Amino acid sequence: MVFNLRTYSFSESVEDDPTPPKSFSLKELRVATYNFSRGNILAETVLRKVYRGCLADGSLVAVKRGRHADRWTEDCFEAEKQVGSTVSMHPNVLCLRGFCRTKKELLLVYPLMINNTLSYNLRERPDRFARPLDWTTRKRIALGVARGLAHLHNQGNIKIMHRGICASNILLNVHFEAMIGGFSHAMIMHEGNAKEGTIKWRAFSRRRFRELFYETYSPAVFQTDYRYEDVYVDTRRCGTFGFIAPEYFYTGKCTLKNDVFAYGRMLLELISGQPIEPDGLADNENLTFDPLIGDFMYNDELERVIDPNLQGNYVEEEAKGLLQLASLCSDEDPSTRPEMSEVVRMLESQFLQRDPSTRSSWSQSECDSTPYYSFPPSPSPSPSPSPLGIAP
Repeated sequence: MVFNLRTYSFSESVEDDPTPPKSFSLKELRVATYNFSRGNILAETVLRKVYRGCLADGSLVAVKRGRHADRWTEDCFEAEKQVGSTVSMHPNVLCLRGFCRTKKELLLVYPLMINNTLSYNLRERPDRFARPLDWTTRKRIALGVARGLAHLHNQGNIKIMHRGICASNILLNVHFEAMIGGFSHAMIMHEGNAKEGTIKWRAFSRRRFRELFYETYSPAVFQTDYRYEDVYVDTRRCGTFGFIAPEYFYTGKCTLKNDVFAYGRMLLELISGQPIEPDGLADNENLTFDPLIGDFMYNDELERVIDPNLQGNYVEEEAKGLLQLASLCSDEDPSTRPEMSEVVRMLESQFLQRDPSTRSSWSQSECDSTPYYSFPPSPSPSPSPSPLGIAP
Protein backbone atom coordinates (compact mmCIF):
# COMPACT_ATOMS: atom_id res chain seq x y z
CA MET A 1 0.00 0.00 0.00
CA VAL A 2 1.30 3.46 -0.91
CA PHE A 3 0.57 6.31 1.47
CA ASN A 4 0.36 9.89 0.37
CA LEU A 5 1.70 12.38 2.88
CA ARG A 6 -1.07 14.76 1.86
CA THR A 7 -3.62 12.30 3.25
CA TYR A 8 -1.40 10.52 5.79
CA SER A 9 -2.43 12.76 8.67
CA PHE A 10 -0.10 13.38 11.60
CA SER A 11 -2.19 16.01 13.37
CA GLU A 12 -3.04 15.24 17.00
CA SER A 13 -6.55 14.32 18.06
CA VAL A 14 -7.80 16.73 20.73
CA GLU A 15 -10.46 14.46 22.18
CA ASP A 16 -7.93 11.65 22.68
CA ASP A 17 -5.31 13.78 24.44
CA PRO A 18 -3.76 11.72 27.24
CA THR A 19 -3.43 12.81 30.86
CA PRO A 20 0.07 14.28 31.18
CA PRO A 21 2.48 12.17 33.25
CA LYS A 22 3.17 13.55 36.71
CA SER A 23 6.49 15.13 37.57
CA PHE A 24 7.71 13.36 40.71
CA SER A 25 10.36 14.69 43.05
CA LEU A 26 13.41 12.53 43.73
CA LYS A 27 12.39 12.46 47.40
CA GLU A 28 8.97 10.96 46.52
CA LEU A 29 10.58 8.15 44.55
CA ARG A 30 13.19 7.50 47.22
CA VAL A 31 10.40 7.05 49.75
CA ALA A 32 8.40 4.87 47.33
CA THR A 33 11.33 2.49 46.75
CA TYR A 34 12.74 2.54 50.30
CA ASN A 35 15.70 4.60 49.09
CA PHE A 36 16.16 2.38 46.05
CA SER A 37 16.65 -0.68 48.21
CA ARG A 38 18.41 -3.58 46.53
CA GLY A 39 15.66 -5.84 47.84
CA ASN A 40 13.19 -3.91 45.64
CA ILE A 41 15.05 -4.46 42.37
CA LEU A 42 12.79 -6.11 39.79
CA ALA A 43 15.21 -6.14 36.86
CA GLU A 44 18.64 -4.92 35.83
CA THR A 45 20.06 -4.05 32.41
CA VAL A 46 23.18 -2.31 31.19
CA LEU A 47 21.28 0.98 31.04
CA ARG A 48 19.01 0.88 34.08
CA LYS A 49 17.61 -0.79 37.15
CA VAL A 50 13.89 -1.26 37.74
CA TYR A 51 12.58 -1.01 41.28
CA ARG A 52 9.30 -2.00 42.88
CA GLY A 53 7.72 0.97 44.64
CA CYS A 54 4.62 2.09 46.49
CA LEU A 55 3.44 5.69 46.06
CA ALA A 56 1.86 7.79 48.78
CA ASP A 57 -1.62 6.94 47.46
CA GLY A 58 -0.90 3.22 47.92
CA SER A 59 -0.54 2.34 44.23
CA LEU A 60 2.23 -0.07 43.26
CA VAL A 61 4.67 1.14 40.62
CA ALA A 62 7.79 0.11 38.75
CA VAL A 63 10.47 2.81 38.80
CA LYS A 64 13.06 2.74 36.01
CA ARG A 65 16.30 4.36 37.13
CA GLY A 66 19.03 5.11 34.60
CA ARG A 67 22.48 3.91 35.65
CA HIS A 68 24.27 6.86 34.05
CA ALA A 69 23.05 10.20 32.81
CA ASP A 70 24.80 9.74 29.45
CA ARG A 71 23.54 10.56 25.95
CA TRP A 72 22.13 7.09 25.24
CA THR A 73 20.26 6.90 28.55
CA GLU A 74 18.92 10.42 28.02
CA ASP A 75 17.69 9.54 24.52
CA CYS A 76 15.84 6.50 25.87
CA PHE A 77 14.39 8.58 28.70
CA GLU A 78 13.17 11.27 26.30
CA ALA A 79 11.64 8.69 23.94
CA GLU A 80 9.62 7.07 26.74
CA LYS A 81 8.59 10.44 28.17
CA GLN A 82 7.50 11.73 24.76
CA VAL A 83 5.47 8.62 23.94
CA GLY A 84 3.99 8.54 27.43
CA SER A 85 2.89 12.14 27.03
CA THR A 86 1.41 11.52 23.58
CA VAL A 87 -0.30 8.13 23.46
CA SER A 88 -3.89 7.98 24.61
CA MET A 89 -5.09 5.39 27.12
CA HIS A 90 -5.54 1.84 25.91
CA PRO A 91 -5.93 -1.35 27.98
CA ASN A 92 -3.06 -3.06 26.14
CA VAL A 93 -0.57 -0.19 26.29
CA LEU A 94 1.36 0.52 29.47
CA CYS A 95 0.78 4.12 30.53
CA LEU A 96 3.50 6.35 31.94
CA ARG A 97 2.52 7.47 35.45
CA GLY A 98 5.27 10.01 35.76
CA PHE A 99 8.96 10.86 35.65
CA CYS A 100 11.75 12.58 37.55
CA ARG A 101 14.68 14.40 36.04
CA THR A 102 17.58 15.94 37.93
CA LYS A 103 21.17 16.68 36.98
CA LYS A 104 22.22 13.17 37.98
CA GLU A 105 19.02 11.16 37.86
CA LEU A 106 16.64 10.04 35.09
CA LEU A 107 13.63 8.09 36.40
CA LEU A 108 10.38 6.85 34.85
CA VAL A 109 7.36 5.62 36.79
CA TYR A 110 4.97 2.97 35.41
CA PRO A 111 2.20 0.91 37.00
CA LEU A 112 3.58 -2.32 38.41
CA MET A 113 2.69 -5.34 36.30
CA ILE A 114 2.41 -8.04 38.93
CA ASN A 115 2.97 -10.96 36.53
CA ASN A 116 6.22 -9.68 35.04
CA THR A 117 7.04 -10.07 31.32
CA LEU A 118 6.01 -12.59 28.71
CA SER A 119 9.60 -13.83 28.35
CA TYR A 120 9.79 -14.39 32.12
CA ASN A 121 6.62 -16.48 32.07
CA LEU A 122 7.71 -18.48 29.05
CA ARG A 123 11.24 -19.35 30.16
CA GLU A 124 12.28 -18.01 33.57
CA ARG A 125 9.30 -18.50 35.87
CA PRO A 126 10.25 -21.18 38.43
CA ASP A 127 6.81 -22.83 38.26
CA ARG A 128 6.30 -22.33 34.53
CA PHE A 129 5.24 -25.98 34.13
CA ALA A 130 2.07 -25.08 36.02
CA ARG A 131 -0.43 -22.44 34.99
CA PRO A 132 -0.45 -19.47 34.00
CA LEU A 133 0.24 -19.58 30.27
CA ASP A 134 -2.35 -22.07 29.11
CA TRP A 135 -3.63 -21.98 25.54
CA THR A 136 -6.52 -19.58 26.24
CA THR A 137 -4.15 -17.18 28.02
CA ARG A 138 -1.76 -17.23 25.07
CA LYS A 139 -4.60 -16.45 22.67
CA ARG A 140 -5.57 -13.46 24.81
CA ILE A 141 -1.96 -12.28 24.84
CA ALA A 142 -1.70 -12.58 21.03
CA LEU A 143 -4.89 -10.58 20.59
CA GLY A 144 -3.99 -8.03 23.28
CA VAL A 145 -0.59 -7.26 21.77
CA ALA A 146 -2.18 -6.90 18.33
CA ARG A 147 -4.79 -4.49 19.69
CA GLY A 148 -2.15 -2.46 21.50
CA LEU A 149 0.06 -2.20 18.42
CA ALA A 150 -2.90 -1.26 16.21
CA HIS A 151 -3.66 1.51 18.70
CA LEU A 152 -0.08 2.80 18.60
CA HIS A 153 -0.10 2.76 14.81
CA ASN A 154 -3.33 4.70 14.54
CA GLN A 155 -4.60 5.99 17.87
CA GLY A 156 -6.60 8.95 16.67
CA ASN A 157 -4.36 10.62 14.11
CA ILE A 158 -1.05 9.84 15.82
CA LYS A 159 1.27 7.10 14.54
CA ILE A 160 3.87 5.60 16.85
CA MET A 161 6.50 3.07 15.78
CA HIS A 162 7.46 0.89 18.73
CA ARG A 163 10.66 -0.61 17.24
CA GLY A 164 11.15 -2.98 20.16
CA ILE A 165 8.35 -5.54 20.13
CA CYS A 166 9.55 -8.83 21.68
CA ALA A 167 8.56 -11.06 24.58
CA SER A 168 10.62 -9.08 27.10
CA ASN A 169 8.69 -5.89 26.29
CA ILE A 170 5.25 -7.47 26.73
CA LEU A 171 4.14 -7.20 30.35
CA LEU A 172 1.31 -9.14 31.97
CA ASN A 173 -1.15 -7.67 34.43
CA VAL A 174 -2.89 -9.46 37.29
CA HIS A 175 -5.22 -11.19 34.80
CA PHE A 176 -2.30 -12.16 32.50
CA GLU A 177 -3.51 -9.72 29.86
CA ALA A 178 -0.85 -8.19 27.64
CA MET A 179 0.44 -4.65 28.12
CA ILE A 180 2.94 -3.26 25.62
CA GLY A 181 5.87 -1.56 27.34
CA GLY A 182 9.52 -0.89 26.57
CA PHE A 183 9.19 2.40 24.71
CA SER A 184 12.86 3.40 24.92
CA HIS A 185 13.25 3.08 21.11
CA ALA A 186 9.77 4.23 20.11
CA MET A 187 9.34 7.04 17.59
CA ILE A 188 6.42 9.31 16.86
CA MET A 189 5.90 9.79 13.13
CA HIS A 190 5.18 13.38 12.21
CA GLU A 191 5.41 15.67 9.20
CA GLY A 192 8.93 16.72 10.13
CA ASN A 193 10.51 13.26 10.11
CA ALA A 194 8.34 11.16 7.79
CA LYS A 195 8.99 10.77 4.08
CA GLU A 196 7.10 9.01 1.35
CA GLY A 197 9.06 7.06 -1.20
CA THR A 198 10.56 3.83 -2.43
CA ILE A 199 12.73 1.72 -0.16
CA LYS A 200 15.25 -0.36 -2.11
CA TRP A 201 17.57 -3.00 -0.71
CA ARG A 202 19.34 -6.21 -1.61
CA ALA A 203 19.11 -9.04 0.88
CA PHE A 204 19.45 -12.75 1.30
CA SER A 205 16.14 -14.33 0.31
CA ARG A 206 15.04 -17.37 2.31
CA ARG A 207 12.23 -17.88 -0.18
CA ARG A 208 14.58 -17.89 -3.17
CA PHE A 209 17.01 -20.01 -1.19
CA ARG A 210 14.37 -22.70 -0.74
CA GLU A 211 13.33 -22.53 -4.40
CA LEU A 212 16.86 -23.15 -5.61
CA PHE A 213 17.46 -25.62 -2.77
CA TYR A 214 21.22 -25.53 -2.83
CA GLU A 215 21.56 -26.51 -6.47
CA THR A 216 24.35 -23.95 -6.68
CA TYR A 217 25.91 -23.07 -3.35
CA SER A 218 26.84 -19.48 -4.12
CA PRO A 219 25.69 -16.64 -1.80
CA ALA A 220 25.34 -14.31 -4.79
CA VAL A 221 22.60 -16.53 -6.19
CA PHE A 222 20.44 -15.95 -3.15
CA GLN A 223 20.63 -12.17 -3.13
CA THR A 224 17.29 -10.62 -4.06
CA ASP A 225 16.49 -7.01 -4.93
CA TYR A 226 13.48 -5.60 -3.12
CA ARG A 227 11.42 -2.46 -3.65
CA TYR A 228 8.72 -1.20 -1.32
CA GLU A 229 6.78 2.07 -1.27
CA ASP A 230 5.56 3.47 2.03
CA VAL A 231 5.89 6.32 4.49
CA TYR A 232 9.13 5.85 6.43
CA VAL A 233 11.47 7.54 8.89
CA ASP A 234 15.24 7.55 8.38
CA THR A 235 16.60 6.61 11.79
CA ARG A 236 19.22 4.69 13.68
CA ARG A 237 18.59 0.94 13.67
CA CYS A 238 17.08 -0.21 16.96
CA GLY A 239 15.44 -3.35 18.20
CA THR A 240 16.15 -6.91 19.24
CA PHE A 241 18.27 -8.90 16.82
CA GLY A 242 16.00 -11.33 15.00
CA PHE A 243 13.01 -9.01 15.37
CA ILE A 244 14.18 -6.26 13.01
CA ALA A 245 12.53 -6.31 9.58
CA PRO A 246 14.97 -6.82 6.68
CA GLU A 247 14.12 -3.54 4.93
CA TYR A 248 14.84 -1.59 8.13
CA PHE A 249 17.95 -3.62 8.92
CA TYR A 250 19.49 -3.03 5.48
CA THR A 251 18.43 0.58 4.86
CA GLY A 252 17.71 2.31 8.17
CA LYS A 253 14.31 3.31 6.79
CA CYS A 254 11.67 2.33 9.32
CA THR A 255 7.96 1.94 8.57
CA LEU A 256 5.08 0.64 10.66
CA LYS A 257 5.60 -2.72 8.94
CA ASN A 258 8.74 -3.21 11.06
CA ASP A 259 6.47 -3.62 14.09
CA VAL A 260 4.32 -6.09 12.15
CA PHE A 261 7.41 -8.17 11.41
CA ALA A 262 8.42 -8.13 15.10
CA TYR A 263 4.87 -9.08 16.10
CA GLY A 264 5.06 -12.16 13.87
CA ARG A 265 8.33 -13.20 15.47
CA MET A 266 6.89 -12.62 18.96
CA LEU A 267 3.87 -14.71 18.00
CA LEU A 268 6.10 -17.65 17.14
CA GLU A 269 7.88 -17.18 20.46
CA LEU A 270 4.53 -17.20 22.26
CA ILE A 271 3.46 -20.42 20.53
CA SER A 272 6.76 -22.27 20.75
CA GLY A 273 7.97 -21.04 24.14
CA GLN A 274 11.46 -20.80 22.63
CA PRO A 275 13.61 -17.67 22.28
CA ILE A 276 13.79 -16.49 18.70
CA GLU A 277 17.19 -16.43 17.06
CA PRO A 278 17.89 -14.50 13.83
CA ASP A 279 17.36 -17.64 11.73
CA GLY A 280 15.12 -19.82 13.82
CA LEU A 281 14.46 -21.35 17.20
CA ALA A 282 17.21 -21.79 19.77
CA ASP A 283 16.57 -25.51 19.98
CA ASN A 284 19.83 -26.82 18.54
CA GLU A 285 17.95 -27.90 15.44
CA ASN A 286 19.26 -25.17 13.14
CA LEU A 287 15.83 -24.71 11.66
CA THR A 288 14.85 -21.55 9.89
CA PHE A 289 11.47 -19.89 10.25
CA ASP A 290 10.05 -21.19 6.98
CA PRO A 291 10.66 -24.91 7.59
CA LEU A 292 9.14 -24.57 11.05
CA ILE A 293 5.92 -23.35 9.50
CA GLY A 294 6.04 -25.41 6.31
CA ASP A 295 7.81 -28.67 6.99
CA PHE A 296 6.34 -29.46 10.39
CA MET A 297 2.79 -28.54 9.47
CA TYR A 298 2.92 -30.34 6.11
CA ASN A 299 4.36 -33.44 7.77
CA ASP A 300 1.74 -33.28 10.51
CA GLU A 301 4.39 -32.59 13.17
CA LEU A 302 2.78 -29.55 14.74
CA GLU A 303 3.80 -30.76 18.21
CA ARG A 304 7.45 -30.01 17.31
CA VAL A 305 6.62 -26.30 17.16
CA ILE A 306 4.18 -25.97 20.08
CA ASP A 307 5.55 -25.25 23.56
CA PRO A 308 5.89 -28.63 25.33
CA ASN A 309 4.81 -26.93 28.58
CA LEU A 310 1.29 -26.93 27.15
CA GLN A 311 1.42 -30.74 27.38
CA GLY A 312 -0.75 -31.05 24.29
CA ASN A 313 -3.55 -28.86 25.70
CA TYR A 314 -4.19 -26.62 22.69
CA VAL A 315 -6.58 -26.43 19.77
CA GLU A 316 -4.77 -27.70 16.68
CA GLU A 317 -6.78 -25.63 14.21
CA GLU A 318 -6.13 -22.45 16.18
CA ALA A 319 -2.42 -23.26 16.54
CA LYS A 320 -2.09 -23.74 12.77
CA GLY A 321 -3.90 -20.45 12.18
CA LEU A 322 -1.59 -18.58 14.56
CA LEU A 323 1.51 -20.10 12.94
CA GLN A 324 0.25 -19.08 9.50
CA LEU A 325 -0.41 -15.58 10.81
CA ALA A 326 3.09 -15.45 12.32
CA SER A 327 4.54 -16.43 8.95
CA LEU A 328 2.46 -13.82 7.13
CA CYS A 329 3.46 -11.02 9.53
CA SER A 330 7.15 -12.01 9.33
CA ASP A 331 7.28 -12.22 5.55
CA GLU A 332 10.51 -10.83 4.15
CA ASP A 333 8.44 -8.72 1.73
CA PRO A 334 6.81 -5.86 3.72
CA SER A 335 4.08 -5.42 1.12
CA THR A 336 2.84 -8.92 2.00
CA ARG A 337 2.54 -8.19 5.72
CA PRO A 338 -0.91 -7.03 6.88
CA GLU A 339 -1.47 -3.85 8.88
CA MET A 340 -1.99 -4.41 12.60
CA SER A 341 -5.63 -3.37 12.38
CA GLU A 342 -6.15 -6.24 9.92
CA VAL A 343 -4.30 -8.63 12.23
CA VAL A 344 -6.75 -7.67 14.99
CA ARG A 345 -9.70 -8.44 12.72
CA MET A 346 -8.19 -11.81 11.78
CA LEU A 347 -7.70 -12.78 15.40
CA GLU A 348 -11.09 -11.54 16.54
CA SER A 349 -12.91 -13.42 13.81
CA GLN A 350 -10.90 -16.55 14.62
CA PHE A 351 -11.20 -16.46 18.41
CA LEU A 352 -14.01 -14.28 19.72
CA GLN A 353 -16.86 -16.17 18.11
CA ARG A 354 -15.74 -19.57 19.39
CA ASP A 355 -14.18 -18.61 22.74
CA PRO A 356 -15.88 -15.82 24.74
CA SER A 357 -13.08 -15.95 27.34
CA THR A 358 -10.80 -14.13 24.90
CA ARG A 359 -13.17 -11.16 24.89
CA SER A 360 -12.33 -8.75 27.70
CA SER A 361 -14.90 -6.46 29.30
CA TRP A 362 -13.12 -3.45 27.81
CA SER A 363 -13.18 -4.73 24.21
CA GLN A 364 -14.36 -2.03 21.86
CA SER A 365 -14.88 -4.40 18.94
CA GLU A 366 -17.76 -6.77 19.11
CA CYS A 367 -17.40 -10.03 17.24
CA ASP A 368 -20.94 -9.65 15.84
CA SER A 369 -19.80 -6.61 13.87
CA THR A 370 -16.39 -7.97 12.91
CA PRO A 371 -16.05 -9.01 9.27
CA TYR A 372 -14.70 -12.49 8.69
CA TYR A 373 -11.05 -12.69 7.74
CA SER A 374 -9.62 -16.15 7.20
CA PHE A 375 -6.00 -16.92 7.88
CA PRO A 376 -3.72 -17.26 4.86
CA PRO A 377 -3.62 -20.64 3.15
CA SER A 378 -1.31 -23.32 4.46
CA PRO A 379 2.20 -23.08 3.05
CA SER A 380 3.13 -25.29 0.16
CA PRO A 381 5.03 -28.44 0.95
CA SER A 382 8.76 -28.07 1.27
CA PRO A 383 11.17 -29.94 -0.98
CA SER A 384 12.77 -33.22 0.00
CA PRO A 385 16.01 -33.18 1.98
CA SER A 386 19.03 -31.95 0.10
CA PRO A 387 21.48 -34.55 -1.16
CA LEU A 388 24.17 -32.36 0.37
CA GLY A 389 22.70 -33.08 3.82
CA ILE A 390 22.16 -29.38 4.55
CA ALA A 391 18.85 -28.38 6.08
CA PRO A 392 16.98 -25.62 4.22
